[in-house]
Amino acid sequence: MWSVRSSWCQLFVLLLGCGTVGCGLVRNAIQEDRRNSNSLPAFTHRPGSWRTEAVRMRDGVELSTRILLPEGVERAPGVLIRNPYDLGPFIELSCDLFVRYGLGCVLQDVRGRMASGGEWWPVVNEVADGEDTLRWLVRQPFVDGNIALFGMSYLGGTALAAAAGELPVEVKTVVVSIFGTDLREVVSARGLLPHELLTAWAAYMPGRRGNRSPGEAYRMMLEHRPHIEADVATFGAPLPFYREWLKALEPGGALWQRPENVALRRMPERPGVPPMLLVGGFDDPFLPATLRTWESLASRERSVMVLGPWNHLGMQSGDVKTPGIQDDMNQWAFTIPWLRHALQGIPLPYEAGRVVVAGHGDTGSRVLPTWPPATREQVLFLDTAPAAGAPGACSSASLSGQSPVMPASLSYRYDPAQPWRSEGGARGLAFAMLGRQGITPGPVVQTWPCARQDVLRFVAPPAQSEMRIAGRARLRLRVRSSAEDTAFVAKLVDVDEKGRALHVTDGAATLRLPLADTPAPMAYAPGSEREVEIDFLPTSWVLAKGHRLGLWVSSSNYPMLSAHLNTARPWYEETSSVVAAQTVELGGREEASRLLLPVEFQAEAPTASVH
Repeated sequence: MWSVRSSWCQLFVLLLGCGTVGCGLVRNAIQEDRRNSNSLPAFTHRPGSWRTEAVRMRDGVELSTRILLPEGVERAPGVLIRNPYDLGPFIELSCDLFVRYGLGCVLQDVRGRMASGGEWWPVVNEVADGEDTLRWLVRQPFVDGNIALFGMSYLGGTALAAAAGELPVEVKTVVVSIFGTDLREVVSARGLLPHELLTAWAAYMPGRRGNRSPGEAYRMMLEHRPHIEADVATFGAPLPFYREWLKALEPGGALWQRPENVALRRMPERPGVPPMLLVGGFDDPFLPATLRTWESLASRERSVMVLGPWNHLGMQSGDVKTPGIQDDMNQWAFTIPWLRHALQGIPLPYEAGRVVVAGHGDTGSRVLPTWPPATREQVLFLDTAPAAGAPGACSSASLSGQSPVMPASLSYRYDPAQPWRSEGGARGLAFAMLGRQGITPGPVVQTWPCARQDVLRFVAPPAQSEMRIAGRARLRLRVRSSAEDTAFVAKLVDVDEKGRALHVTDGAATLRLPLADTPAPMAYAPGSEREVEIDFLPTSWVLAKGHRLGLWVSSSNYPMLSAHLNTARPWYEETSSVVAAQTVELGGREEASRLLLPVEFQAEAPTASVH
């Protein structure tokens, strides 16, 4: 049996190039592989034929909408998918699978994309358009009164946005992979922009502007100053949505006050919100948004979240893999039974109100009542003392359980013209759209930054037993800078006995936005001391016995994050940069610089299979 898991790129080429008969054979092979690999029940129907309608929105714009029903069926439960990507047969595969289980599928091109009219403006139009489409859908004779909203990535965003409007009672569930309702942390890392996510995506999805390849456009946008004008330099016209993202990097940005975004953020907590199936990945940039959706979800006791060691494509990447885990952004072993239960009343083969988790270093998956699980806080202080016996290509300072008695400091110079290059992590999407031009996400083996004078290295003693980090680690730094504003970034690494360092997670903060709850930018007097707290991206990581936890501190992580230019003006408005003298204060004070780790209690949990 040909396996679709062997090469998604090869699959896409086959689908684009096949004839009518050939496509049918390829689709059948794909769906049989999905059914077998996910232990799904036998198919009950065959796909019928697609038909297209133009659905009119409240402002008169018509959206191209295609409908697929099971062969010989006139009325069926409906699954609505609203799509911005010109990927043709690739997106149709989900519909093709649904109809094989007796479900109808409605696939709509969003406003301003493909065959739909109107202007392309990401996220903003999706609440109203989703609401209008649902009003149309509940009146259609081919829908039996039960509807699901479904999607992955941006398609998941359109599903959540539709649920943020006036939701008909016919909508029984929302199924979303690798997306969430609160996008503030996705867009901004304390004032820094995730280039590998948003700039790369803008280069890939500029709307009906320009004819440059996405890779060329991305490179041009990265290199242009001031960055606020990179769109005009690249495409010959502004990208209004991209400029709005840039101006939303600080709290209170106009983007976050838009009624559509307010409604989207508040949607999960609304009374009457239907049960959801959420799928997230520990190497996906949208994980914080997925988790916030789950945490505020009013129907959580009737919902399920599945978390795994996946990137934004639902695949494992990097230099280590977790065995026994089925890679797929849709997690069909959960999705198909969930939809059949919600829309057809078929009993659910797993328990709701639970989180299924497989983290880095796990040997399988666990079923937990919530995530993150109960943890204890382990505190490690940054110390100038050499890390005794630490492996690695160069010496490191130490992470210690005891706060240094005497005051000390470590300093470096940060030059934005020579930023520390990113290796791995969870913030990127360019790898999926631009191939080798994007940074490989996940637990990538790190190059020891021995030659860099702008990276401070700290290493803890060897772990005496296996330790699982679960949730958000935090780093509190007492810092000084010669700049009016600057950034501090940190990376956690797993260092084995031979000195191999794997990326675990990373975080960033700026002097103007030093804390997660800083309500508005704070002015900084150069040379003064300020505490910044870096919140690392959430993770589930097993540190093996004998391995050491490493902490690397610098001021850049480029191009995963934009390079701060060390001025008080927003970095995207600057044409030149300033070299900054940075100092981290250690020891000799009550609020010493320290790392706070959420370490999971060693309580056993029931196991389950993550497909």
